[in-house]
Amino acid sequence: MNISSFNISTLFSILFIMISVSSFSQENSNDLCGTIIDQEKVDFFNSFNSQIKKYETTFLSKSSKSGKSSIKALTNSIPVKAHIIRSSQGTGGLSLFDLNNIINNLNTIYADAYLEFYLSEGINYVDNNTFCHLNKQDESDLTNGNNVSNVINIYFTDYLENASNSSICGYANTVGMSDIIVIRNDCAKNGSSLAHEIGHLFSLMHTHGPDGNKNTTELVDGSNCDTDGDGICDTPADPKLSSKKIKKEDCSYNGTAIDANGHSYNPDTGNIMSYSIKKCRSHFSKQQLARMFGFYKSVKKHYSSNSFNADFSVDIDQTCDNSLTVNFTGTCENITQWEWDVDGDHIIDYTTKTPSHTFDQGVYNVSLTVSNKSQSISKTYFNYIKVGTLKNTPFSEGFESFTTAGDHGWTANNNYENGYNWLINSGETQTKGTGPLVDYNDETSSGAYIYAEASGAIQGDIAEFTSPCIEINKSNLELEFAYHMFGENMGQLHVDIQTDNGYQNDVIPAIKGQVQKSSDEDFLTKTIDLSKYNGQTIKIRFRAVRGNGWDSDIAIDNISIKEKFSKTKQLKALNVKVYPNPISGNMLYLKSTDLEGSTYYTISNLTGQVFVQGTLNNNEINLNRLNKGVYLLTLQNGSSTIVKKVIK
Repeated sequence: MNISSFNISTLFSILFIMISVSSFSQENSNDLCGTIIDQEKVDFFNSFNSQIKKYETTFLSKSSKSGKSSIKALTNSIPVKAHIIRSSQGTGGLSLFDLNNIINNLNTIYADAYLEFYLSEGINYVDNNTFCHLNKQDESDLTNGNNVSNVINIYFTDYLENASNSSICGYANTVGMSDIIVIRNDCAKNGSSLAHEIGHLFSLMHTHGPDGNKNTTELVDGSNCDTDGDGICDTPADPKLSSKKIKKEDCSYNGTAIDANGHSYNPDTGNIMSYSIKKCRSHFSKQQLARMFGFYKSVKKHYSSNSFNADFSVDIDQTCDNSLTVNFTGTCENITQWEWDVDGDHIIDYTTKTPSHTFDQGVYNVSLTVSNKSQSISKTYFNYIKVGTLKNTPFSEGFESFTTAGDHGWTANNNYENGYNWLINSGETQTKGTGPLVDYNDETSSGAYIYAEASGAIQGDIAEFTSPCIEINKSNLELEFAYHMFGENMGQLHVDIQTDNGYQNDVIPAIKGQVQKSSDEDFLTKTIDLSKYNGQTIKIRFRAVRGNGWDSDIAIDNISIKEKFSKTKQLKALNVKVYPNPISGNMLYLKSTDLEGSTYYTISNLTGQVFVQGTLNNNEINLNRLNKGVYLLTLQNGSSTIVKKVIK
């Protein structure tokens, strides 16, 4: 070769790549994970716990049945966009051979989580010397113009460092709905580091717990395993492993650390989410697998590739009647095989692109597997078809028994697939400076409410929350709901009603902008006259429109339909307190300036079952017969009525 014709910059690029790879071929204790799990991220993950729980239960029940049909029905295929960073001359970078091996390795590890990954829409080559040696602080310069929405974006680079210029293997951006992983090429090939970063993307913490603590606070005996460490109980307490504490020849732990009780640690040196030697890491625990499956189903289910996907559309997905015929249409072209399980029984029902199926009363999961000439991918849609979910009046929903927003015939839709959706929550929302601290009329953090989480979404995104079918059988019914809209960049809340003739949007003027002035300010209520819908079956739809910032969480609670009462006399605000009476047991003490005369009361649960009723005596009601729980107190004084929630 004529050396004079050889591009000198190309030579330096190749030499740099060779030096980079050889420099990190050995295990280096400084080449740690660059994902920092601080308290804010812990709070973010924890905010989805109630949603995740339901899917974890599904996972654990199905995984205990090792049948192949059960596994196939649960498997979900996740698109990955690979961004390979090369020199400005287009040389170097991760090879396609290595990339395919990396994806295959991920699929082997994640098979037990019913998750698989596939390359979406070709490779994006980023030919820029600047990014071959990348600092974590420069992520936005790299991702701007390169990131693809609704997929996992993985950036492969020669060298990676954190803000303090220390070498790191990789990191995952877990803020909001970010789907970004940056990883060094040699670490991507070591068999565990990329799986580790994807674990972070799906809510897993390091097995030693949140970063920032020198040692874990989890106890060896497991007594605080659900609150300390990584919050998962089948991963043993980890004193923050390092290569110095592990025998390289057999991966056994040789540390001497003890916990607060003086017990010696016995960590799992093979857990992928640990700081163990990378070649020793090979597996997730069963509860870690369930957690990732649940987080995908709850938070990350928006993943979809435009060119190859298992998505579909239907002409109708729910009805108030006891039978429904649904026409399905696959939305992806160039498919060679279709496999539909339309009723969640893990049996293939149809093998055409556009099947039609008639459902009886119930709620159904739908799974679709599609194949092209080279691969197959699958996706499962939970609680997708709802048939005959009819509710009668009086109707009351406080969300206390919900684990996901799609329970009990309700439907939550994320219209723009940016992560803006309705979630079940207790206590404050995961973002400071917006949302309520507790649910409606609650003095503790145990009560539930539903809210639209604004973090990670885009201004103008719409999240819909729609009720089951409700039969309006009286002429004097009204809808009441409580709402909380605190946040400087608050959006809008709309209320629509659907009848057989379609939706009537904005049955009351839209509620716009910040309403409460602080998180601890009480919910407000709105009332809507339903007399015009007498004799009809309706659905109520709440539409949240995301504001122009993260601080725009919208919450609603205590949705009820009940008979109207004359408001010529309105009961004034009550102070309600439950206190122990040493003689007669628990008592409910009421204080109001407008309880004169005979005031009739009922104590019921959230579904309307009455436990205690009678006429007030000295503003006290004996609750001694009630177990601990959440109850509704209804007071009627002549033509006035008021309903309050009571925690016993």
